[in-house]
Amino acid sequence: MTHSTEEKRGEKELTAFVPRFAVSSILFFLCEDKANMQSAVEKLRKYRDENHRSHDEIVDLWTENLSRRNLSSLGDEKWLILEQVFKSALHCSKQSIARQCFEQLEKQFKETSCRVKTLDAMYFESIGVFEEAEKIYSTLLEGNETDAIVRKRQISLLKEQNKTREAISELNTYLELYQADQEAWGELCELYLGEHEYVKAAFCAEELLLINPHNHLNHERYASIRYSQGDNEKARTYYFSTLKINPANIRALYGIILTSTNLSLKSSSGNSSKTSNANEINQSYLEQIQWARDQILQKYRESSSDLLPIVEIALQSLTS
Repeated sequence: MTHSTEEKRGEKELTAFVPRFAVSSILFFLCEDKANMQSAVEKLRKYRDENHRSHDEIVDLWTENLSRRNLSSLGDEKWLILEQVFKSALHCSKQSIARQCFEQLEKQFKETSCRVKTLDAMYFESIGVFEEAEKIYSTLLEGNETDAIVRKRQISLLKEQNKTREAISELNTYLELYQADQEAWGELCELYLGEHEYVKAAFCAEELLLINPHNHLNHERYASIRYSQGDNEKARTYYFSTLKINPANIRALYGIILTSTNLSLKSSSGNSSKTSNANEINQSYLEQIQWARDQILQKYRESSSDLLPIVEIALQSLTS
């Protein structure tokens, strides 16, 4: 009797002792298990394509669905998933999961991959071994000094060590090479704001407006910086342009209330307040305040009506 014949005989004997409903249940659970895996893989793929940063969910998908599976059937996508989970695990301070993913990547690509070396340095960053991370980044830049990702990681390393001035200097050097990098301009803007250098922060925000004038957050950022500088007129203008792009931006509505209130007070206290023209301007400010106030209250009625009493008190304090 051949081996294959024995296997078939064994299967028949097993089936004979297993009730049909049990076989159906096993097949059902196997199909459901496969569907769960496929769903997890598709979610991770979507997050990568859309640059979605749901780090907690990514780690959960890994631990609950994929960590104990053989991902070889996914082909090269397996390595993309491992890298994705590695980075999310670092964000969630789950170094053990990150290390598991890294070891598989390191085994596949050895030490010849600059990408894997960068991940290794990121791991050292996450556990506070900054000297080792800097050593790896410096070595990588010796081989390719124009590597934008590694340069950004070096800047991130400086930030983690609270070396803000050095990070600003490195970012300025980086932007001399990559002038259209929106993320870098945004980061430099935030660093300048942290140092209360509003003029330089405003310059960065203007660069962002030039690169992407259709992003409402760029308009809102510039308006907020101008408000901090005391330029209420320009700030108000850009809060309105923010709302033109995204009417649901609550911060811009609050910005209109603040800037219009300041401009109204300034107009009322000036010597020209007695003229009819000044009265008309002041009335327009008051109308804009009321309009923005009504918009805010309406949005809270539609989404979070239980917060309305608190919002009304806050608005009253802004305009009183």
